[in-house]
Amino acid sequence: MYGPVHRLRLPLLLLALLAASCAPGRTSSDYMAPLPPIPVVPIVTGADQLLPLPDGPSAFSVIVDALRHARTSIDLELYEFQRPDLAALLLDAHDRGVTVTGIKDPSERSSRPIWAELEQGGIRVVAFPVERLTIDHVKLLIVDGAEAIVGGINWGTHSRLNHDFDVLATGPVVGNLERVFRQDLALAGEAAPLPPPSMDRQVQVLVTHPGDGIRVAALATIRAAQRSIEIEMFVLSDRLVLDALIAAARHGVQVRAVLDPTQPQNGASMTELEAAGAQVRVYRQAGDELLHAKLGIFDRQIVLFGSCNWSRSGFTRNHELDLLVRDAMLARVFLSRLEQDWATSTP
Repeated sequence: MYGPVHRLRLPLLLLALLAASCAPGRTSSDYMAPLPPIPVVPIVTGADQLLPLPDGPSAFSVIVDALRHARTSIDLELYEFQRPDLAALLLDAHDRGVTVTGIKDPSERSSRPIWAELEQGGIRVVAFPVERLTIDHVKLLIVDGAEAIVGGINWGTHSRLNHDFDVLATGPVVGNLERVFRQDLALAGEAAPLPPPSMDRQVQVLVTHPGDGIRVAALATIRAAQRSIEIEMFVLSDRLVLDALIAAARHGVQVRAVLDPTQPQNGASMTELEAAGAQVRVYRQAGDELLHAKLGIFDRQIVLFGSCNWSRSGFTRNHELDLLVRDAMLARVFLSRLEQDWATSTP
């Protein structure tokens, strides 16, 4: 039996931001009819509760709120960290007695000044043991062991502008995310008690390097899809996944993808998918933002998202963290954002 689900704090301003971020989009007339827009509110799925964070402003509003209200502990694992304001909130938490622990990727040079500032302020920071051509690409924040923010958003200078998908989670999934964090501490040479895994049928925590759980899940959900596969992706280039998507499109599954224009490998993938009957568009940038998302929605019932690009390096070399969520409501909320990007993207 799990304990009571912790209620999520939702300032009125945040609710307004979230509602605005999920305004209805458009889709092509020959594609599945778009779902009506749905308000972004906490979603109860099994024993978990998930607040969708479908853009940078909503994600950072929740991140700031969580750091300010932390009482006992903050566990943070990030690839890119360049925000002095968020570093100041971590130092404030440390000064009021909160135990703050950070896991960094030592190869990410632009983040070194912030991590050094945190260490100088007395915060415990450990380096994930990256190998050649490997990065710790995880984006995870756990506060008081009770709530977690997880997904694809970095804490970089321009990350707020990028298109990412995250959630604020409570429930047994937090324990499973804490288990990943403590495993990573152990890999970094820091002794950490490992909590037992929590049974969670609705929200599955997946990692790569160690393990290959994200590619396995991506292939399984692609092959099981009956009606639709909808993708928003920074990098889509993995050969096995591309072959599975091509096979799905050829067997009548409606495949649609929005890809980032700054990644050259997306061009060849786009050509192959379109030849198989998939619909693919290139995200049209309004400025310097990136389509940094790593999102797959399957039959509008299952969502796979997190830090992992659908590339060979993402699936096999990098340390990545994704969630596989079986919930139609979350699919609808994230699809509403995808529809916006689809409507403004270039065929």
